[in-house]
Amino acid sequence: MRPSRVRLLFLVALTLVALALRFWRLGAMPLFGDEAYYLLWADRLAPAYLDHPAGIAFLLKLSTVLMGRNEVGVRWLNALLSTACVPLAYAVGRRYVSTLGGLMAATAVALGPAYLITGRVAYPDTLQMTLMLVNLLCLAPLLDGRGTLPRWAFFGLTLALLLNVKLSSGFYAVALGAYLLGWRRDLLRQPGLWLAAGLTALGLAPLVGWNAAHDWAMVRWAIYQGRGFGLPHAGLRASLVHAWRYLTPPASLLAGLAAVSAVLGLVFRQGRANPRVAGEIHARRPAGVLVLVAACLLLPILLSAANSPRNLGVGLLALWPLVGVVVAMPDKPGVSAERRRPVTRWPRAVYLMAVPLCLWLALYGIGTTAALLGPTRLPANIAAPAIRSDGAGWPEFAAEALLPADEVAFAVDYGIAGQAAHYTGRPVYSAHPQFRLWGMPGISDLTVLSQDFIPPELITKRLLADFSSTSGPDTWRYEAAGIRKTVYIWHARGLRVAETQLLEDLDFLGLAQAAEKPLR
Repeated sequence: MRPSRVRLLFLVALTLVALALRFWRLGAMPLFGDEAYYLLWADRLAPAYLDHPAGIAFLLKLSTVLMGRNEVGVRWLNALLSTACVPLAYAVGRRYVSTLGGLMAATAVALGPAYLITGRVAYPDTLQMTLMLVNLLCLAPLLDGRGTLPRWAFFGLTLALLLNVKLSSGFYAVALGAYLLGWRRDLLRQPGLWLAAGLTALGLAPLVGWNAAHDWAMVRWAIYQGRGFGLPHAGLRASLVHAWRYLTPPASLLAGLAAVSAVLGLVFRQGRANPRVAGEIHARRPAGVLVLVAACLLLPILLSAANSPRNLGVGLLALWPLVGVVVAMPDKPGVSAERRRPVTRWPRAVYLMAVPLCLWLALYGIGTTAALLGPTRLPANIAAPAIRSDGAGWPEFAAEALLPADEVAFAVDYGIAGQAAHYTGRPVYSAHPQFRLWGMPGISDLTVLSQDFIPPELITKRLLADFSSTSGPDTWRYEAAGIRKTVYIWHARGLRVAETQLLEDLDFLGLAQAAEKPLR
């Protein structure tokens, strides 16, 4: 069987495995807090929101319109896009680096626990990854000099869509700009490049307009988030350890192998034997683009006080293919220039290290899917049990009708507000600034919900200061499948401070700062 057919069969099999890992019992887990919060966005479509641009809101709106307002309806389109990232990652890796690089990227995306988390839970990351891969595929022929105006236009449109998903996509745009200015200034003379830039700017107009109308709230919030929300954190070393544990050891080691391979291939090896051939390889396989993209997307996350390793997955998309970086083949007597092909100098070393790492990664990937569905002894992403626990119990909570109809329902955390609203079918508010932008109802009496993220005695103290009378906390407990959850419920009557003061007193981040909770 020809090698090309073997590769195709492997890619098809890998995509089917990725599909199974993402869709198996997709609706079994109740909505995670962030999913329920983004579902509130889908009910209030706007050009942007405080935490992110509008991409995830429109994705969830389309997803639920097509499949219903339930767990599967919220997640299916996100899971489908996550599966599509497997062949897209292969195409990007093969086009920019090598066939080996494409296969490694597809394997990492199909089986990687971090990608299974974002593929089974409706985060903005999957849409961001899909659009970034599509945009890189649009860029490839443009770097080859095949830049027709329609191709430039599609490149600009996909970049505009990408920037409307997450603000961190701006680092991707910076990487592309650095590559063009540093290595491909000849493209600045192409009218198509300026057409693409104009379309990107036009696509960003609604986002910029919303921010300008709201005193640049999103920009200020992003800076606040990058500084860790003012909460204590353990420092860079602890963040790196947390990232290692979140990504899992095999994925972290595979990323390290890719980084080392890129350094050896692009800095020390490429072109030493035959500079002319190396130049041809660089023109045909511009792996330097991926190096810049990976650096610009990974370093800000690793250095940020926000300690959010989930966001590393997008930058790692550009890093995985570099395992298969190619170097110039030396001149050989009797071999014509037409038949000269780039080869990998260390194939055995790559295979000896990459193959067992991928098998180890597959074990973690299966374990992560299992951990999202129930207790398991398989190794898994450390966040999977916490995500399962976060969503558990809310359908049962709603069934007991614990929220009085004559009091405004209020949750200390925005995720709890989204979950309680989804499963009870009634409005639930929060002090999170996005709820303030939407507008709060007149508050006199209040039912307050919280979990043990915040010490309940601290919330009781704030409510006693702000209301004429406060009862509680009452406790509602849920125990099943190894999960124990306690929801605290207060009933406060007779608000005697300004509403702005109440929201400040019950703001989750302010309460976390008062409790000196570390950011995790």
